[in-house]
Amino acid sequence: MVRPTPGDYITPAFYAIGLIVLGVAIRVITGRVKILGRFAKPGFRLLNVAILWVMLPTVIFVSIARYSMHDILGFGNAAVFAFVGLGVCFVLAVGLSTLMHHDRKTTIAVTLNSAFMNVTYLGLPLVYAMVGIEGLGPASLYAVAIGIPHLILGVALAISASKRRVSPRFVLENVLVFPATIALITAMLFVGFNAHLPDVVSETFDVYLAKPFFALMLLFVGYQMPLVNPRKYVSKLATVGAIRFLVCPLVVFALIGMAGLSIATDISPKPALIQAMMPPAVFNVFLAYNFKLDLKLYGAMVFYLTLVSLFVALPLMIYLVF
Repeated sequence: MVRPTPGDYITPAFYAIGLIVLGVAIRVITGRVKILGRFAKPGFRLLNVAILWVMLPTVIFVSIARYSMHDILGFGNAAVFAFVGLGVCFVLAVGLSTLMHHDRKTTIAVTLNSAFMNVTYLGLPLVYAMVGIEGLGPASLYAVAIGIPHLILGVALAISASKRRVSPRFVLENVLVFPATIALITAMLFVGFNAHLPDVVSETFDVYLAKPFFALMLLFVGYQMPLVNPRKYVSKLATVGAIRFLVCPLVVFALIGMAGLSIATDISPKPALIQAMMPPAVFNVFLAYNFKLDLKLYGAMVFYLTLVSLFVALPLMIYLVF
C-alpha cells in the first residue's frame, strides 16, 4: 500500500477550508454592509434551494446510476457502516448526556450533533477531492443512509425540544419529499432495470458539474456558520468531538475489518471512513434556527468541530490508516 503524501490531503483540505472561510467572510461582510446584505441573503437562499433540489439530487443520482447492481451490492456495505455508526453514536450521546445531567434541549443538541455528521455539504466534496469520482458511489449511499434518519429523528427531536407536538405524518412527509431520497429511489430503479446511464451524462457531470457543485456546497457551509465564543461550550464540544472523531471512525474501522475489506484495494472503506470523520451537520443549525433552539450552541459545534475535523482528525486518520 502506498502511503499518501502530505500534499495528497493538504491541497483538498485547504481547498475546502478556503471556500468555507470565504463563506464565513461573506456572511460577516454582508452582515455589516446592509446594501450587500440585501443581495447576499436572497442569493444564498436561492443557492440553498439549488443545492437541495438540483445539485445534491444530481450528485446522488449520477453517483449511483452509473454503476450496475453488482457494483452497488459490492459497496452497499457503506450504508451498513453508516447505520451502525449512527446507532452507536446516538445511544452513546444520550447516555453521556444523562450522566452529565443535561437538560432536554442540551441532550438533544449533543445527540443530534454527535450522531449526524456533515456527509453531504462537506463529506461528498471531500471524498471527491481525496478519492475521486469512483468514491462518490459508496459516499452517496453512506450520505443517504445518514440523511434519511437525520430527517426523521432531527425534525422529531427538534419539535420535541421546542415543546411542540410531534406528528409522525409531518415527519414522514418531510422524508418522502426530500429531493435526495427521490433521487436515490430513482437511481436504484434505474439500476434495477439495467438501464445504462448515457456516457454524455456521466462525462458532463465529471468534467463540468462536479467541481462547481461541490465548491458551491462548501461555500454555503461557511455562510451558514455563526461565529461564537467557544469557551461557554467547552464540555459539550469535547463530548461531541470525542464521539464524532473517535467513536464513529473506530466503529466504522472495526466494521471494515469484520467485513474483510481492504482499505487499499476495496472501493467503500476510504469514503466510509472519511464520512465517519465528518463534523456535525449544517442541517442541525437549520433545525436550531427553524425551531428556535440554542443557535449559538449548534453553530459552535458545527464551526469549531469542522476546523478540528479538517486540520486534526482527518490528517491523523489518513496518516495512521490510509
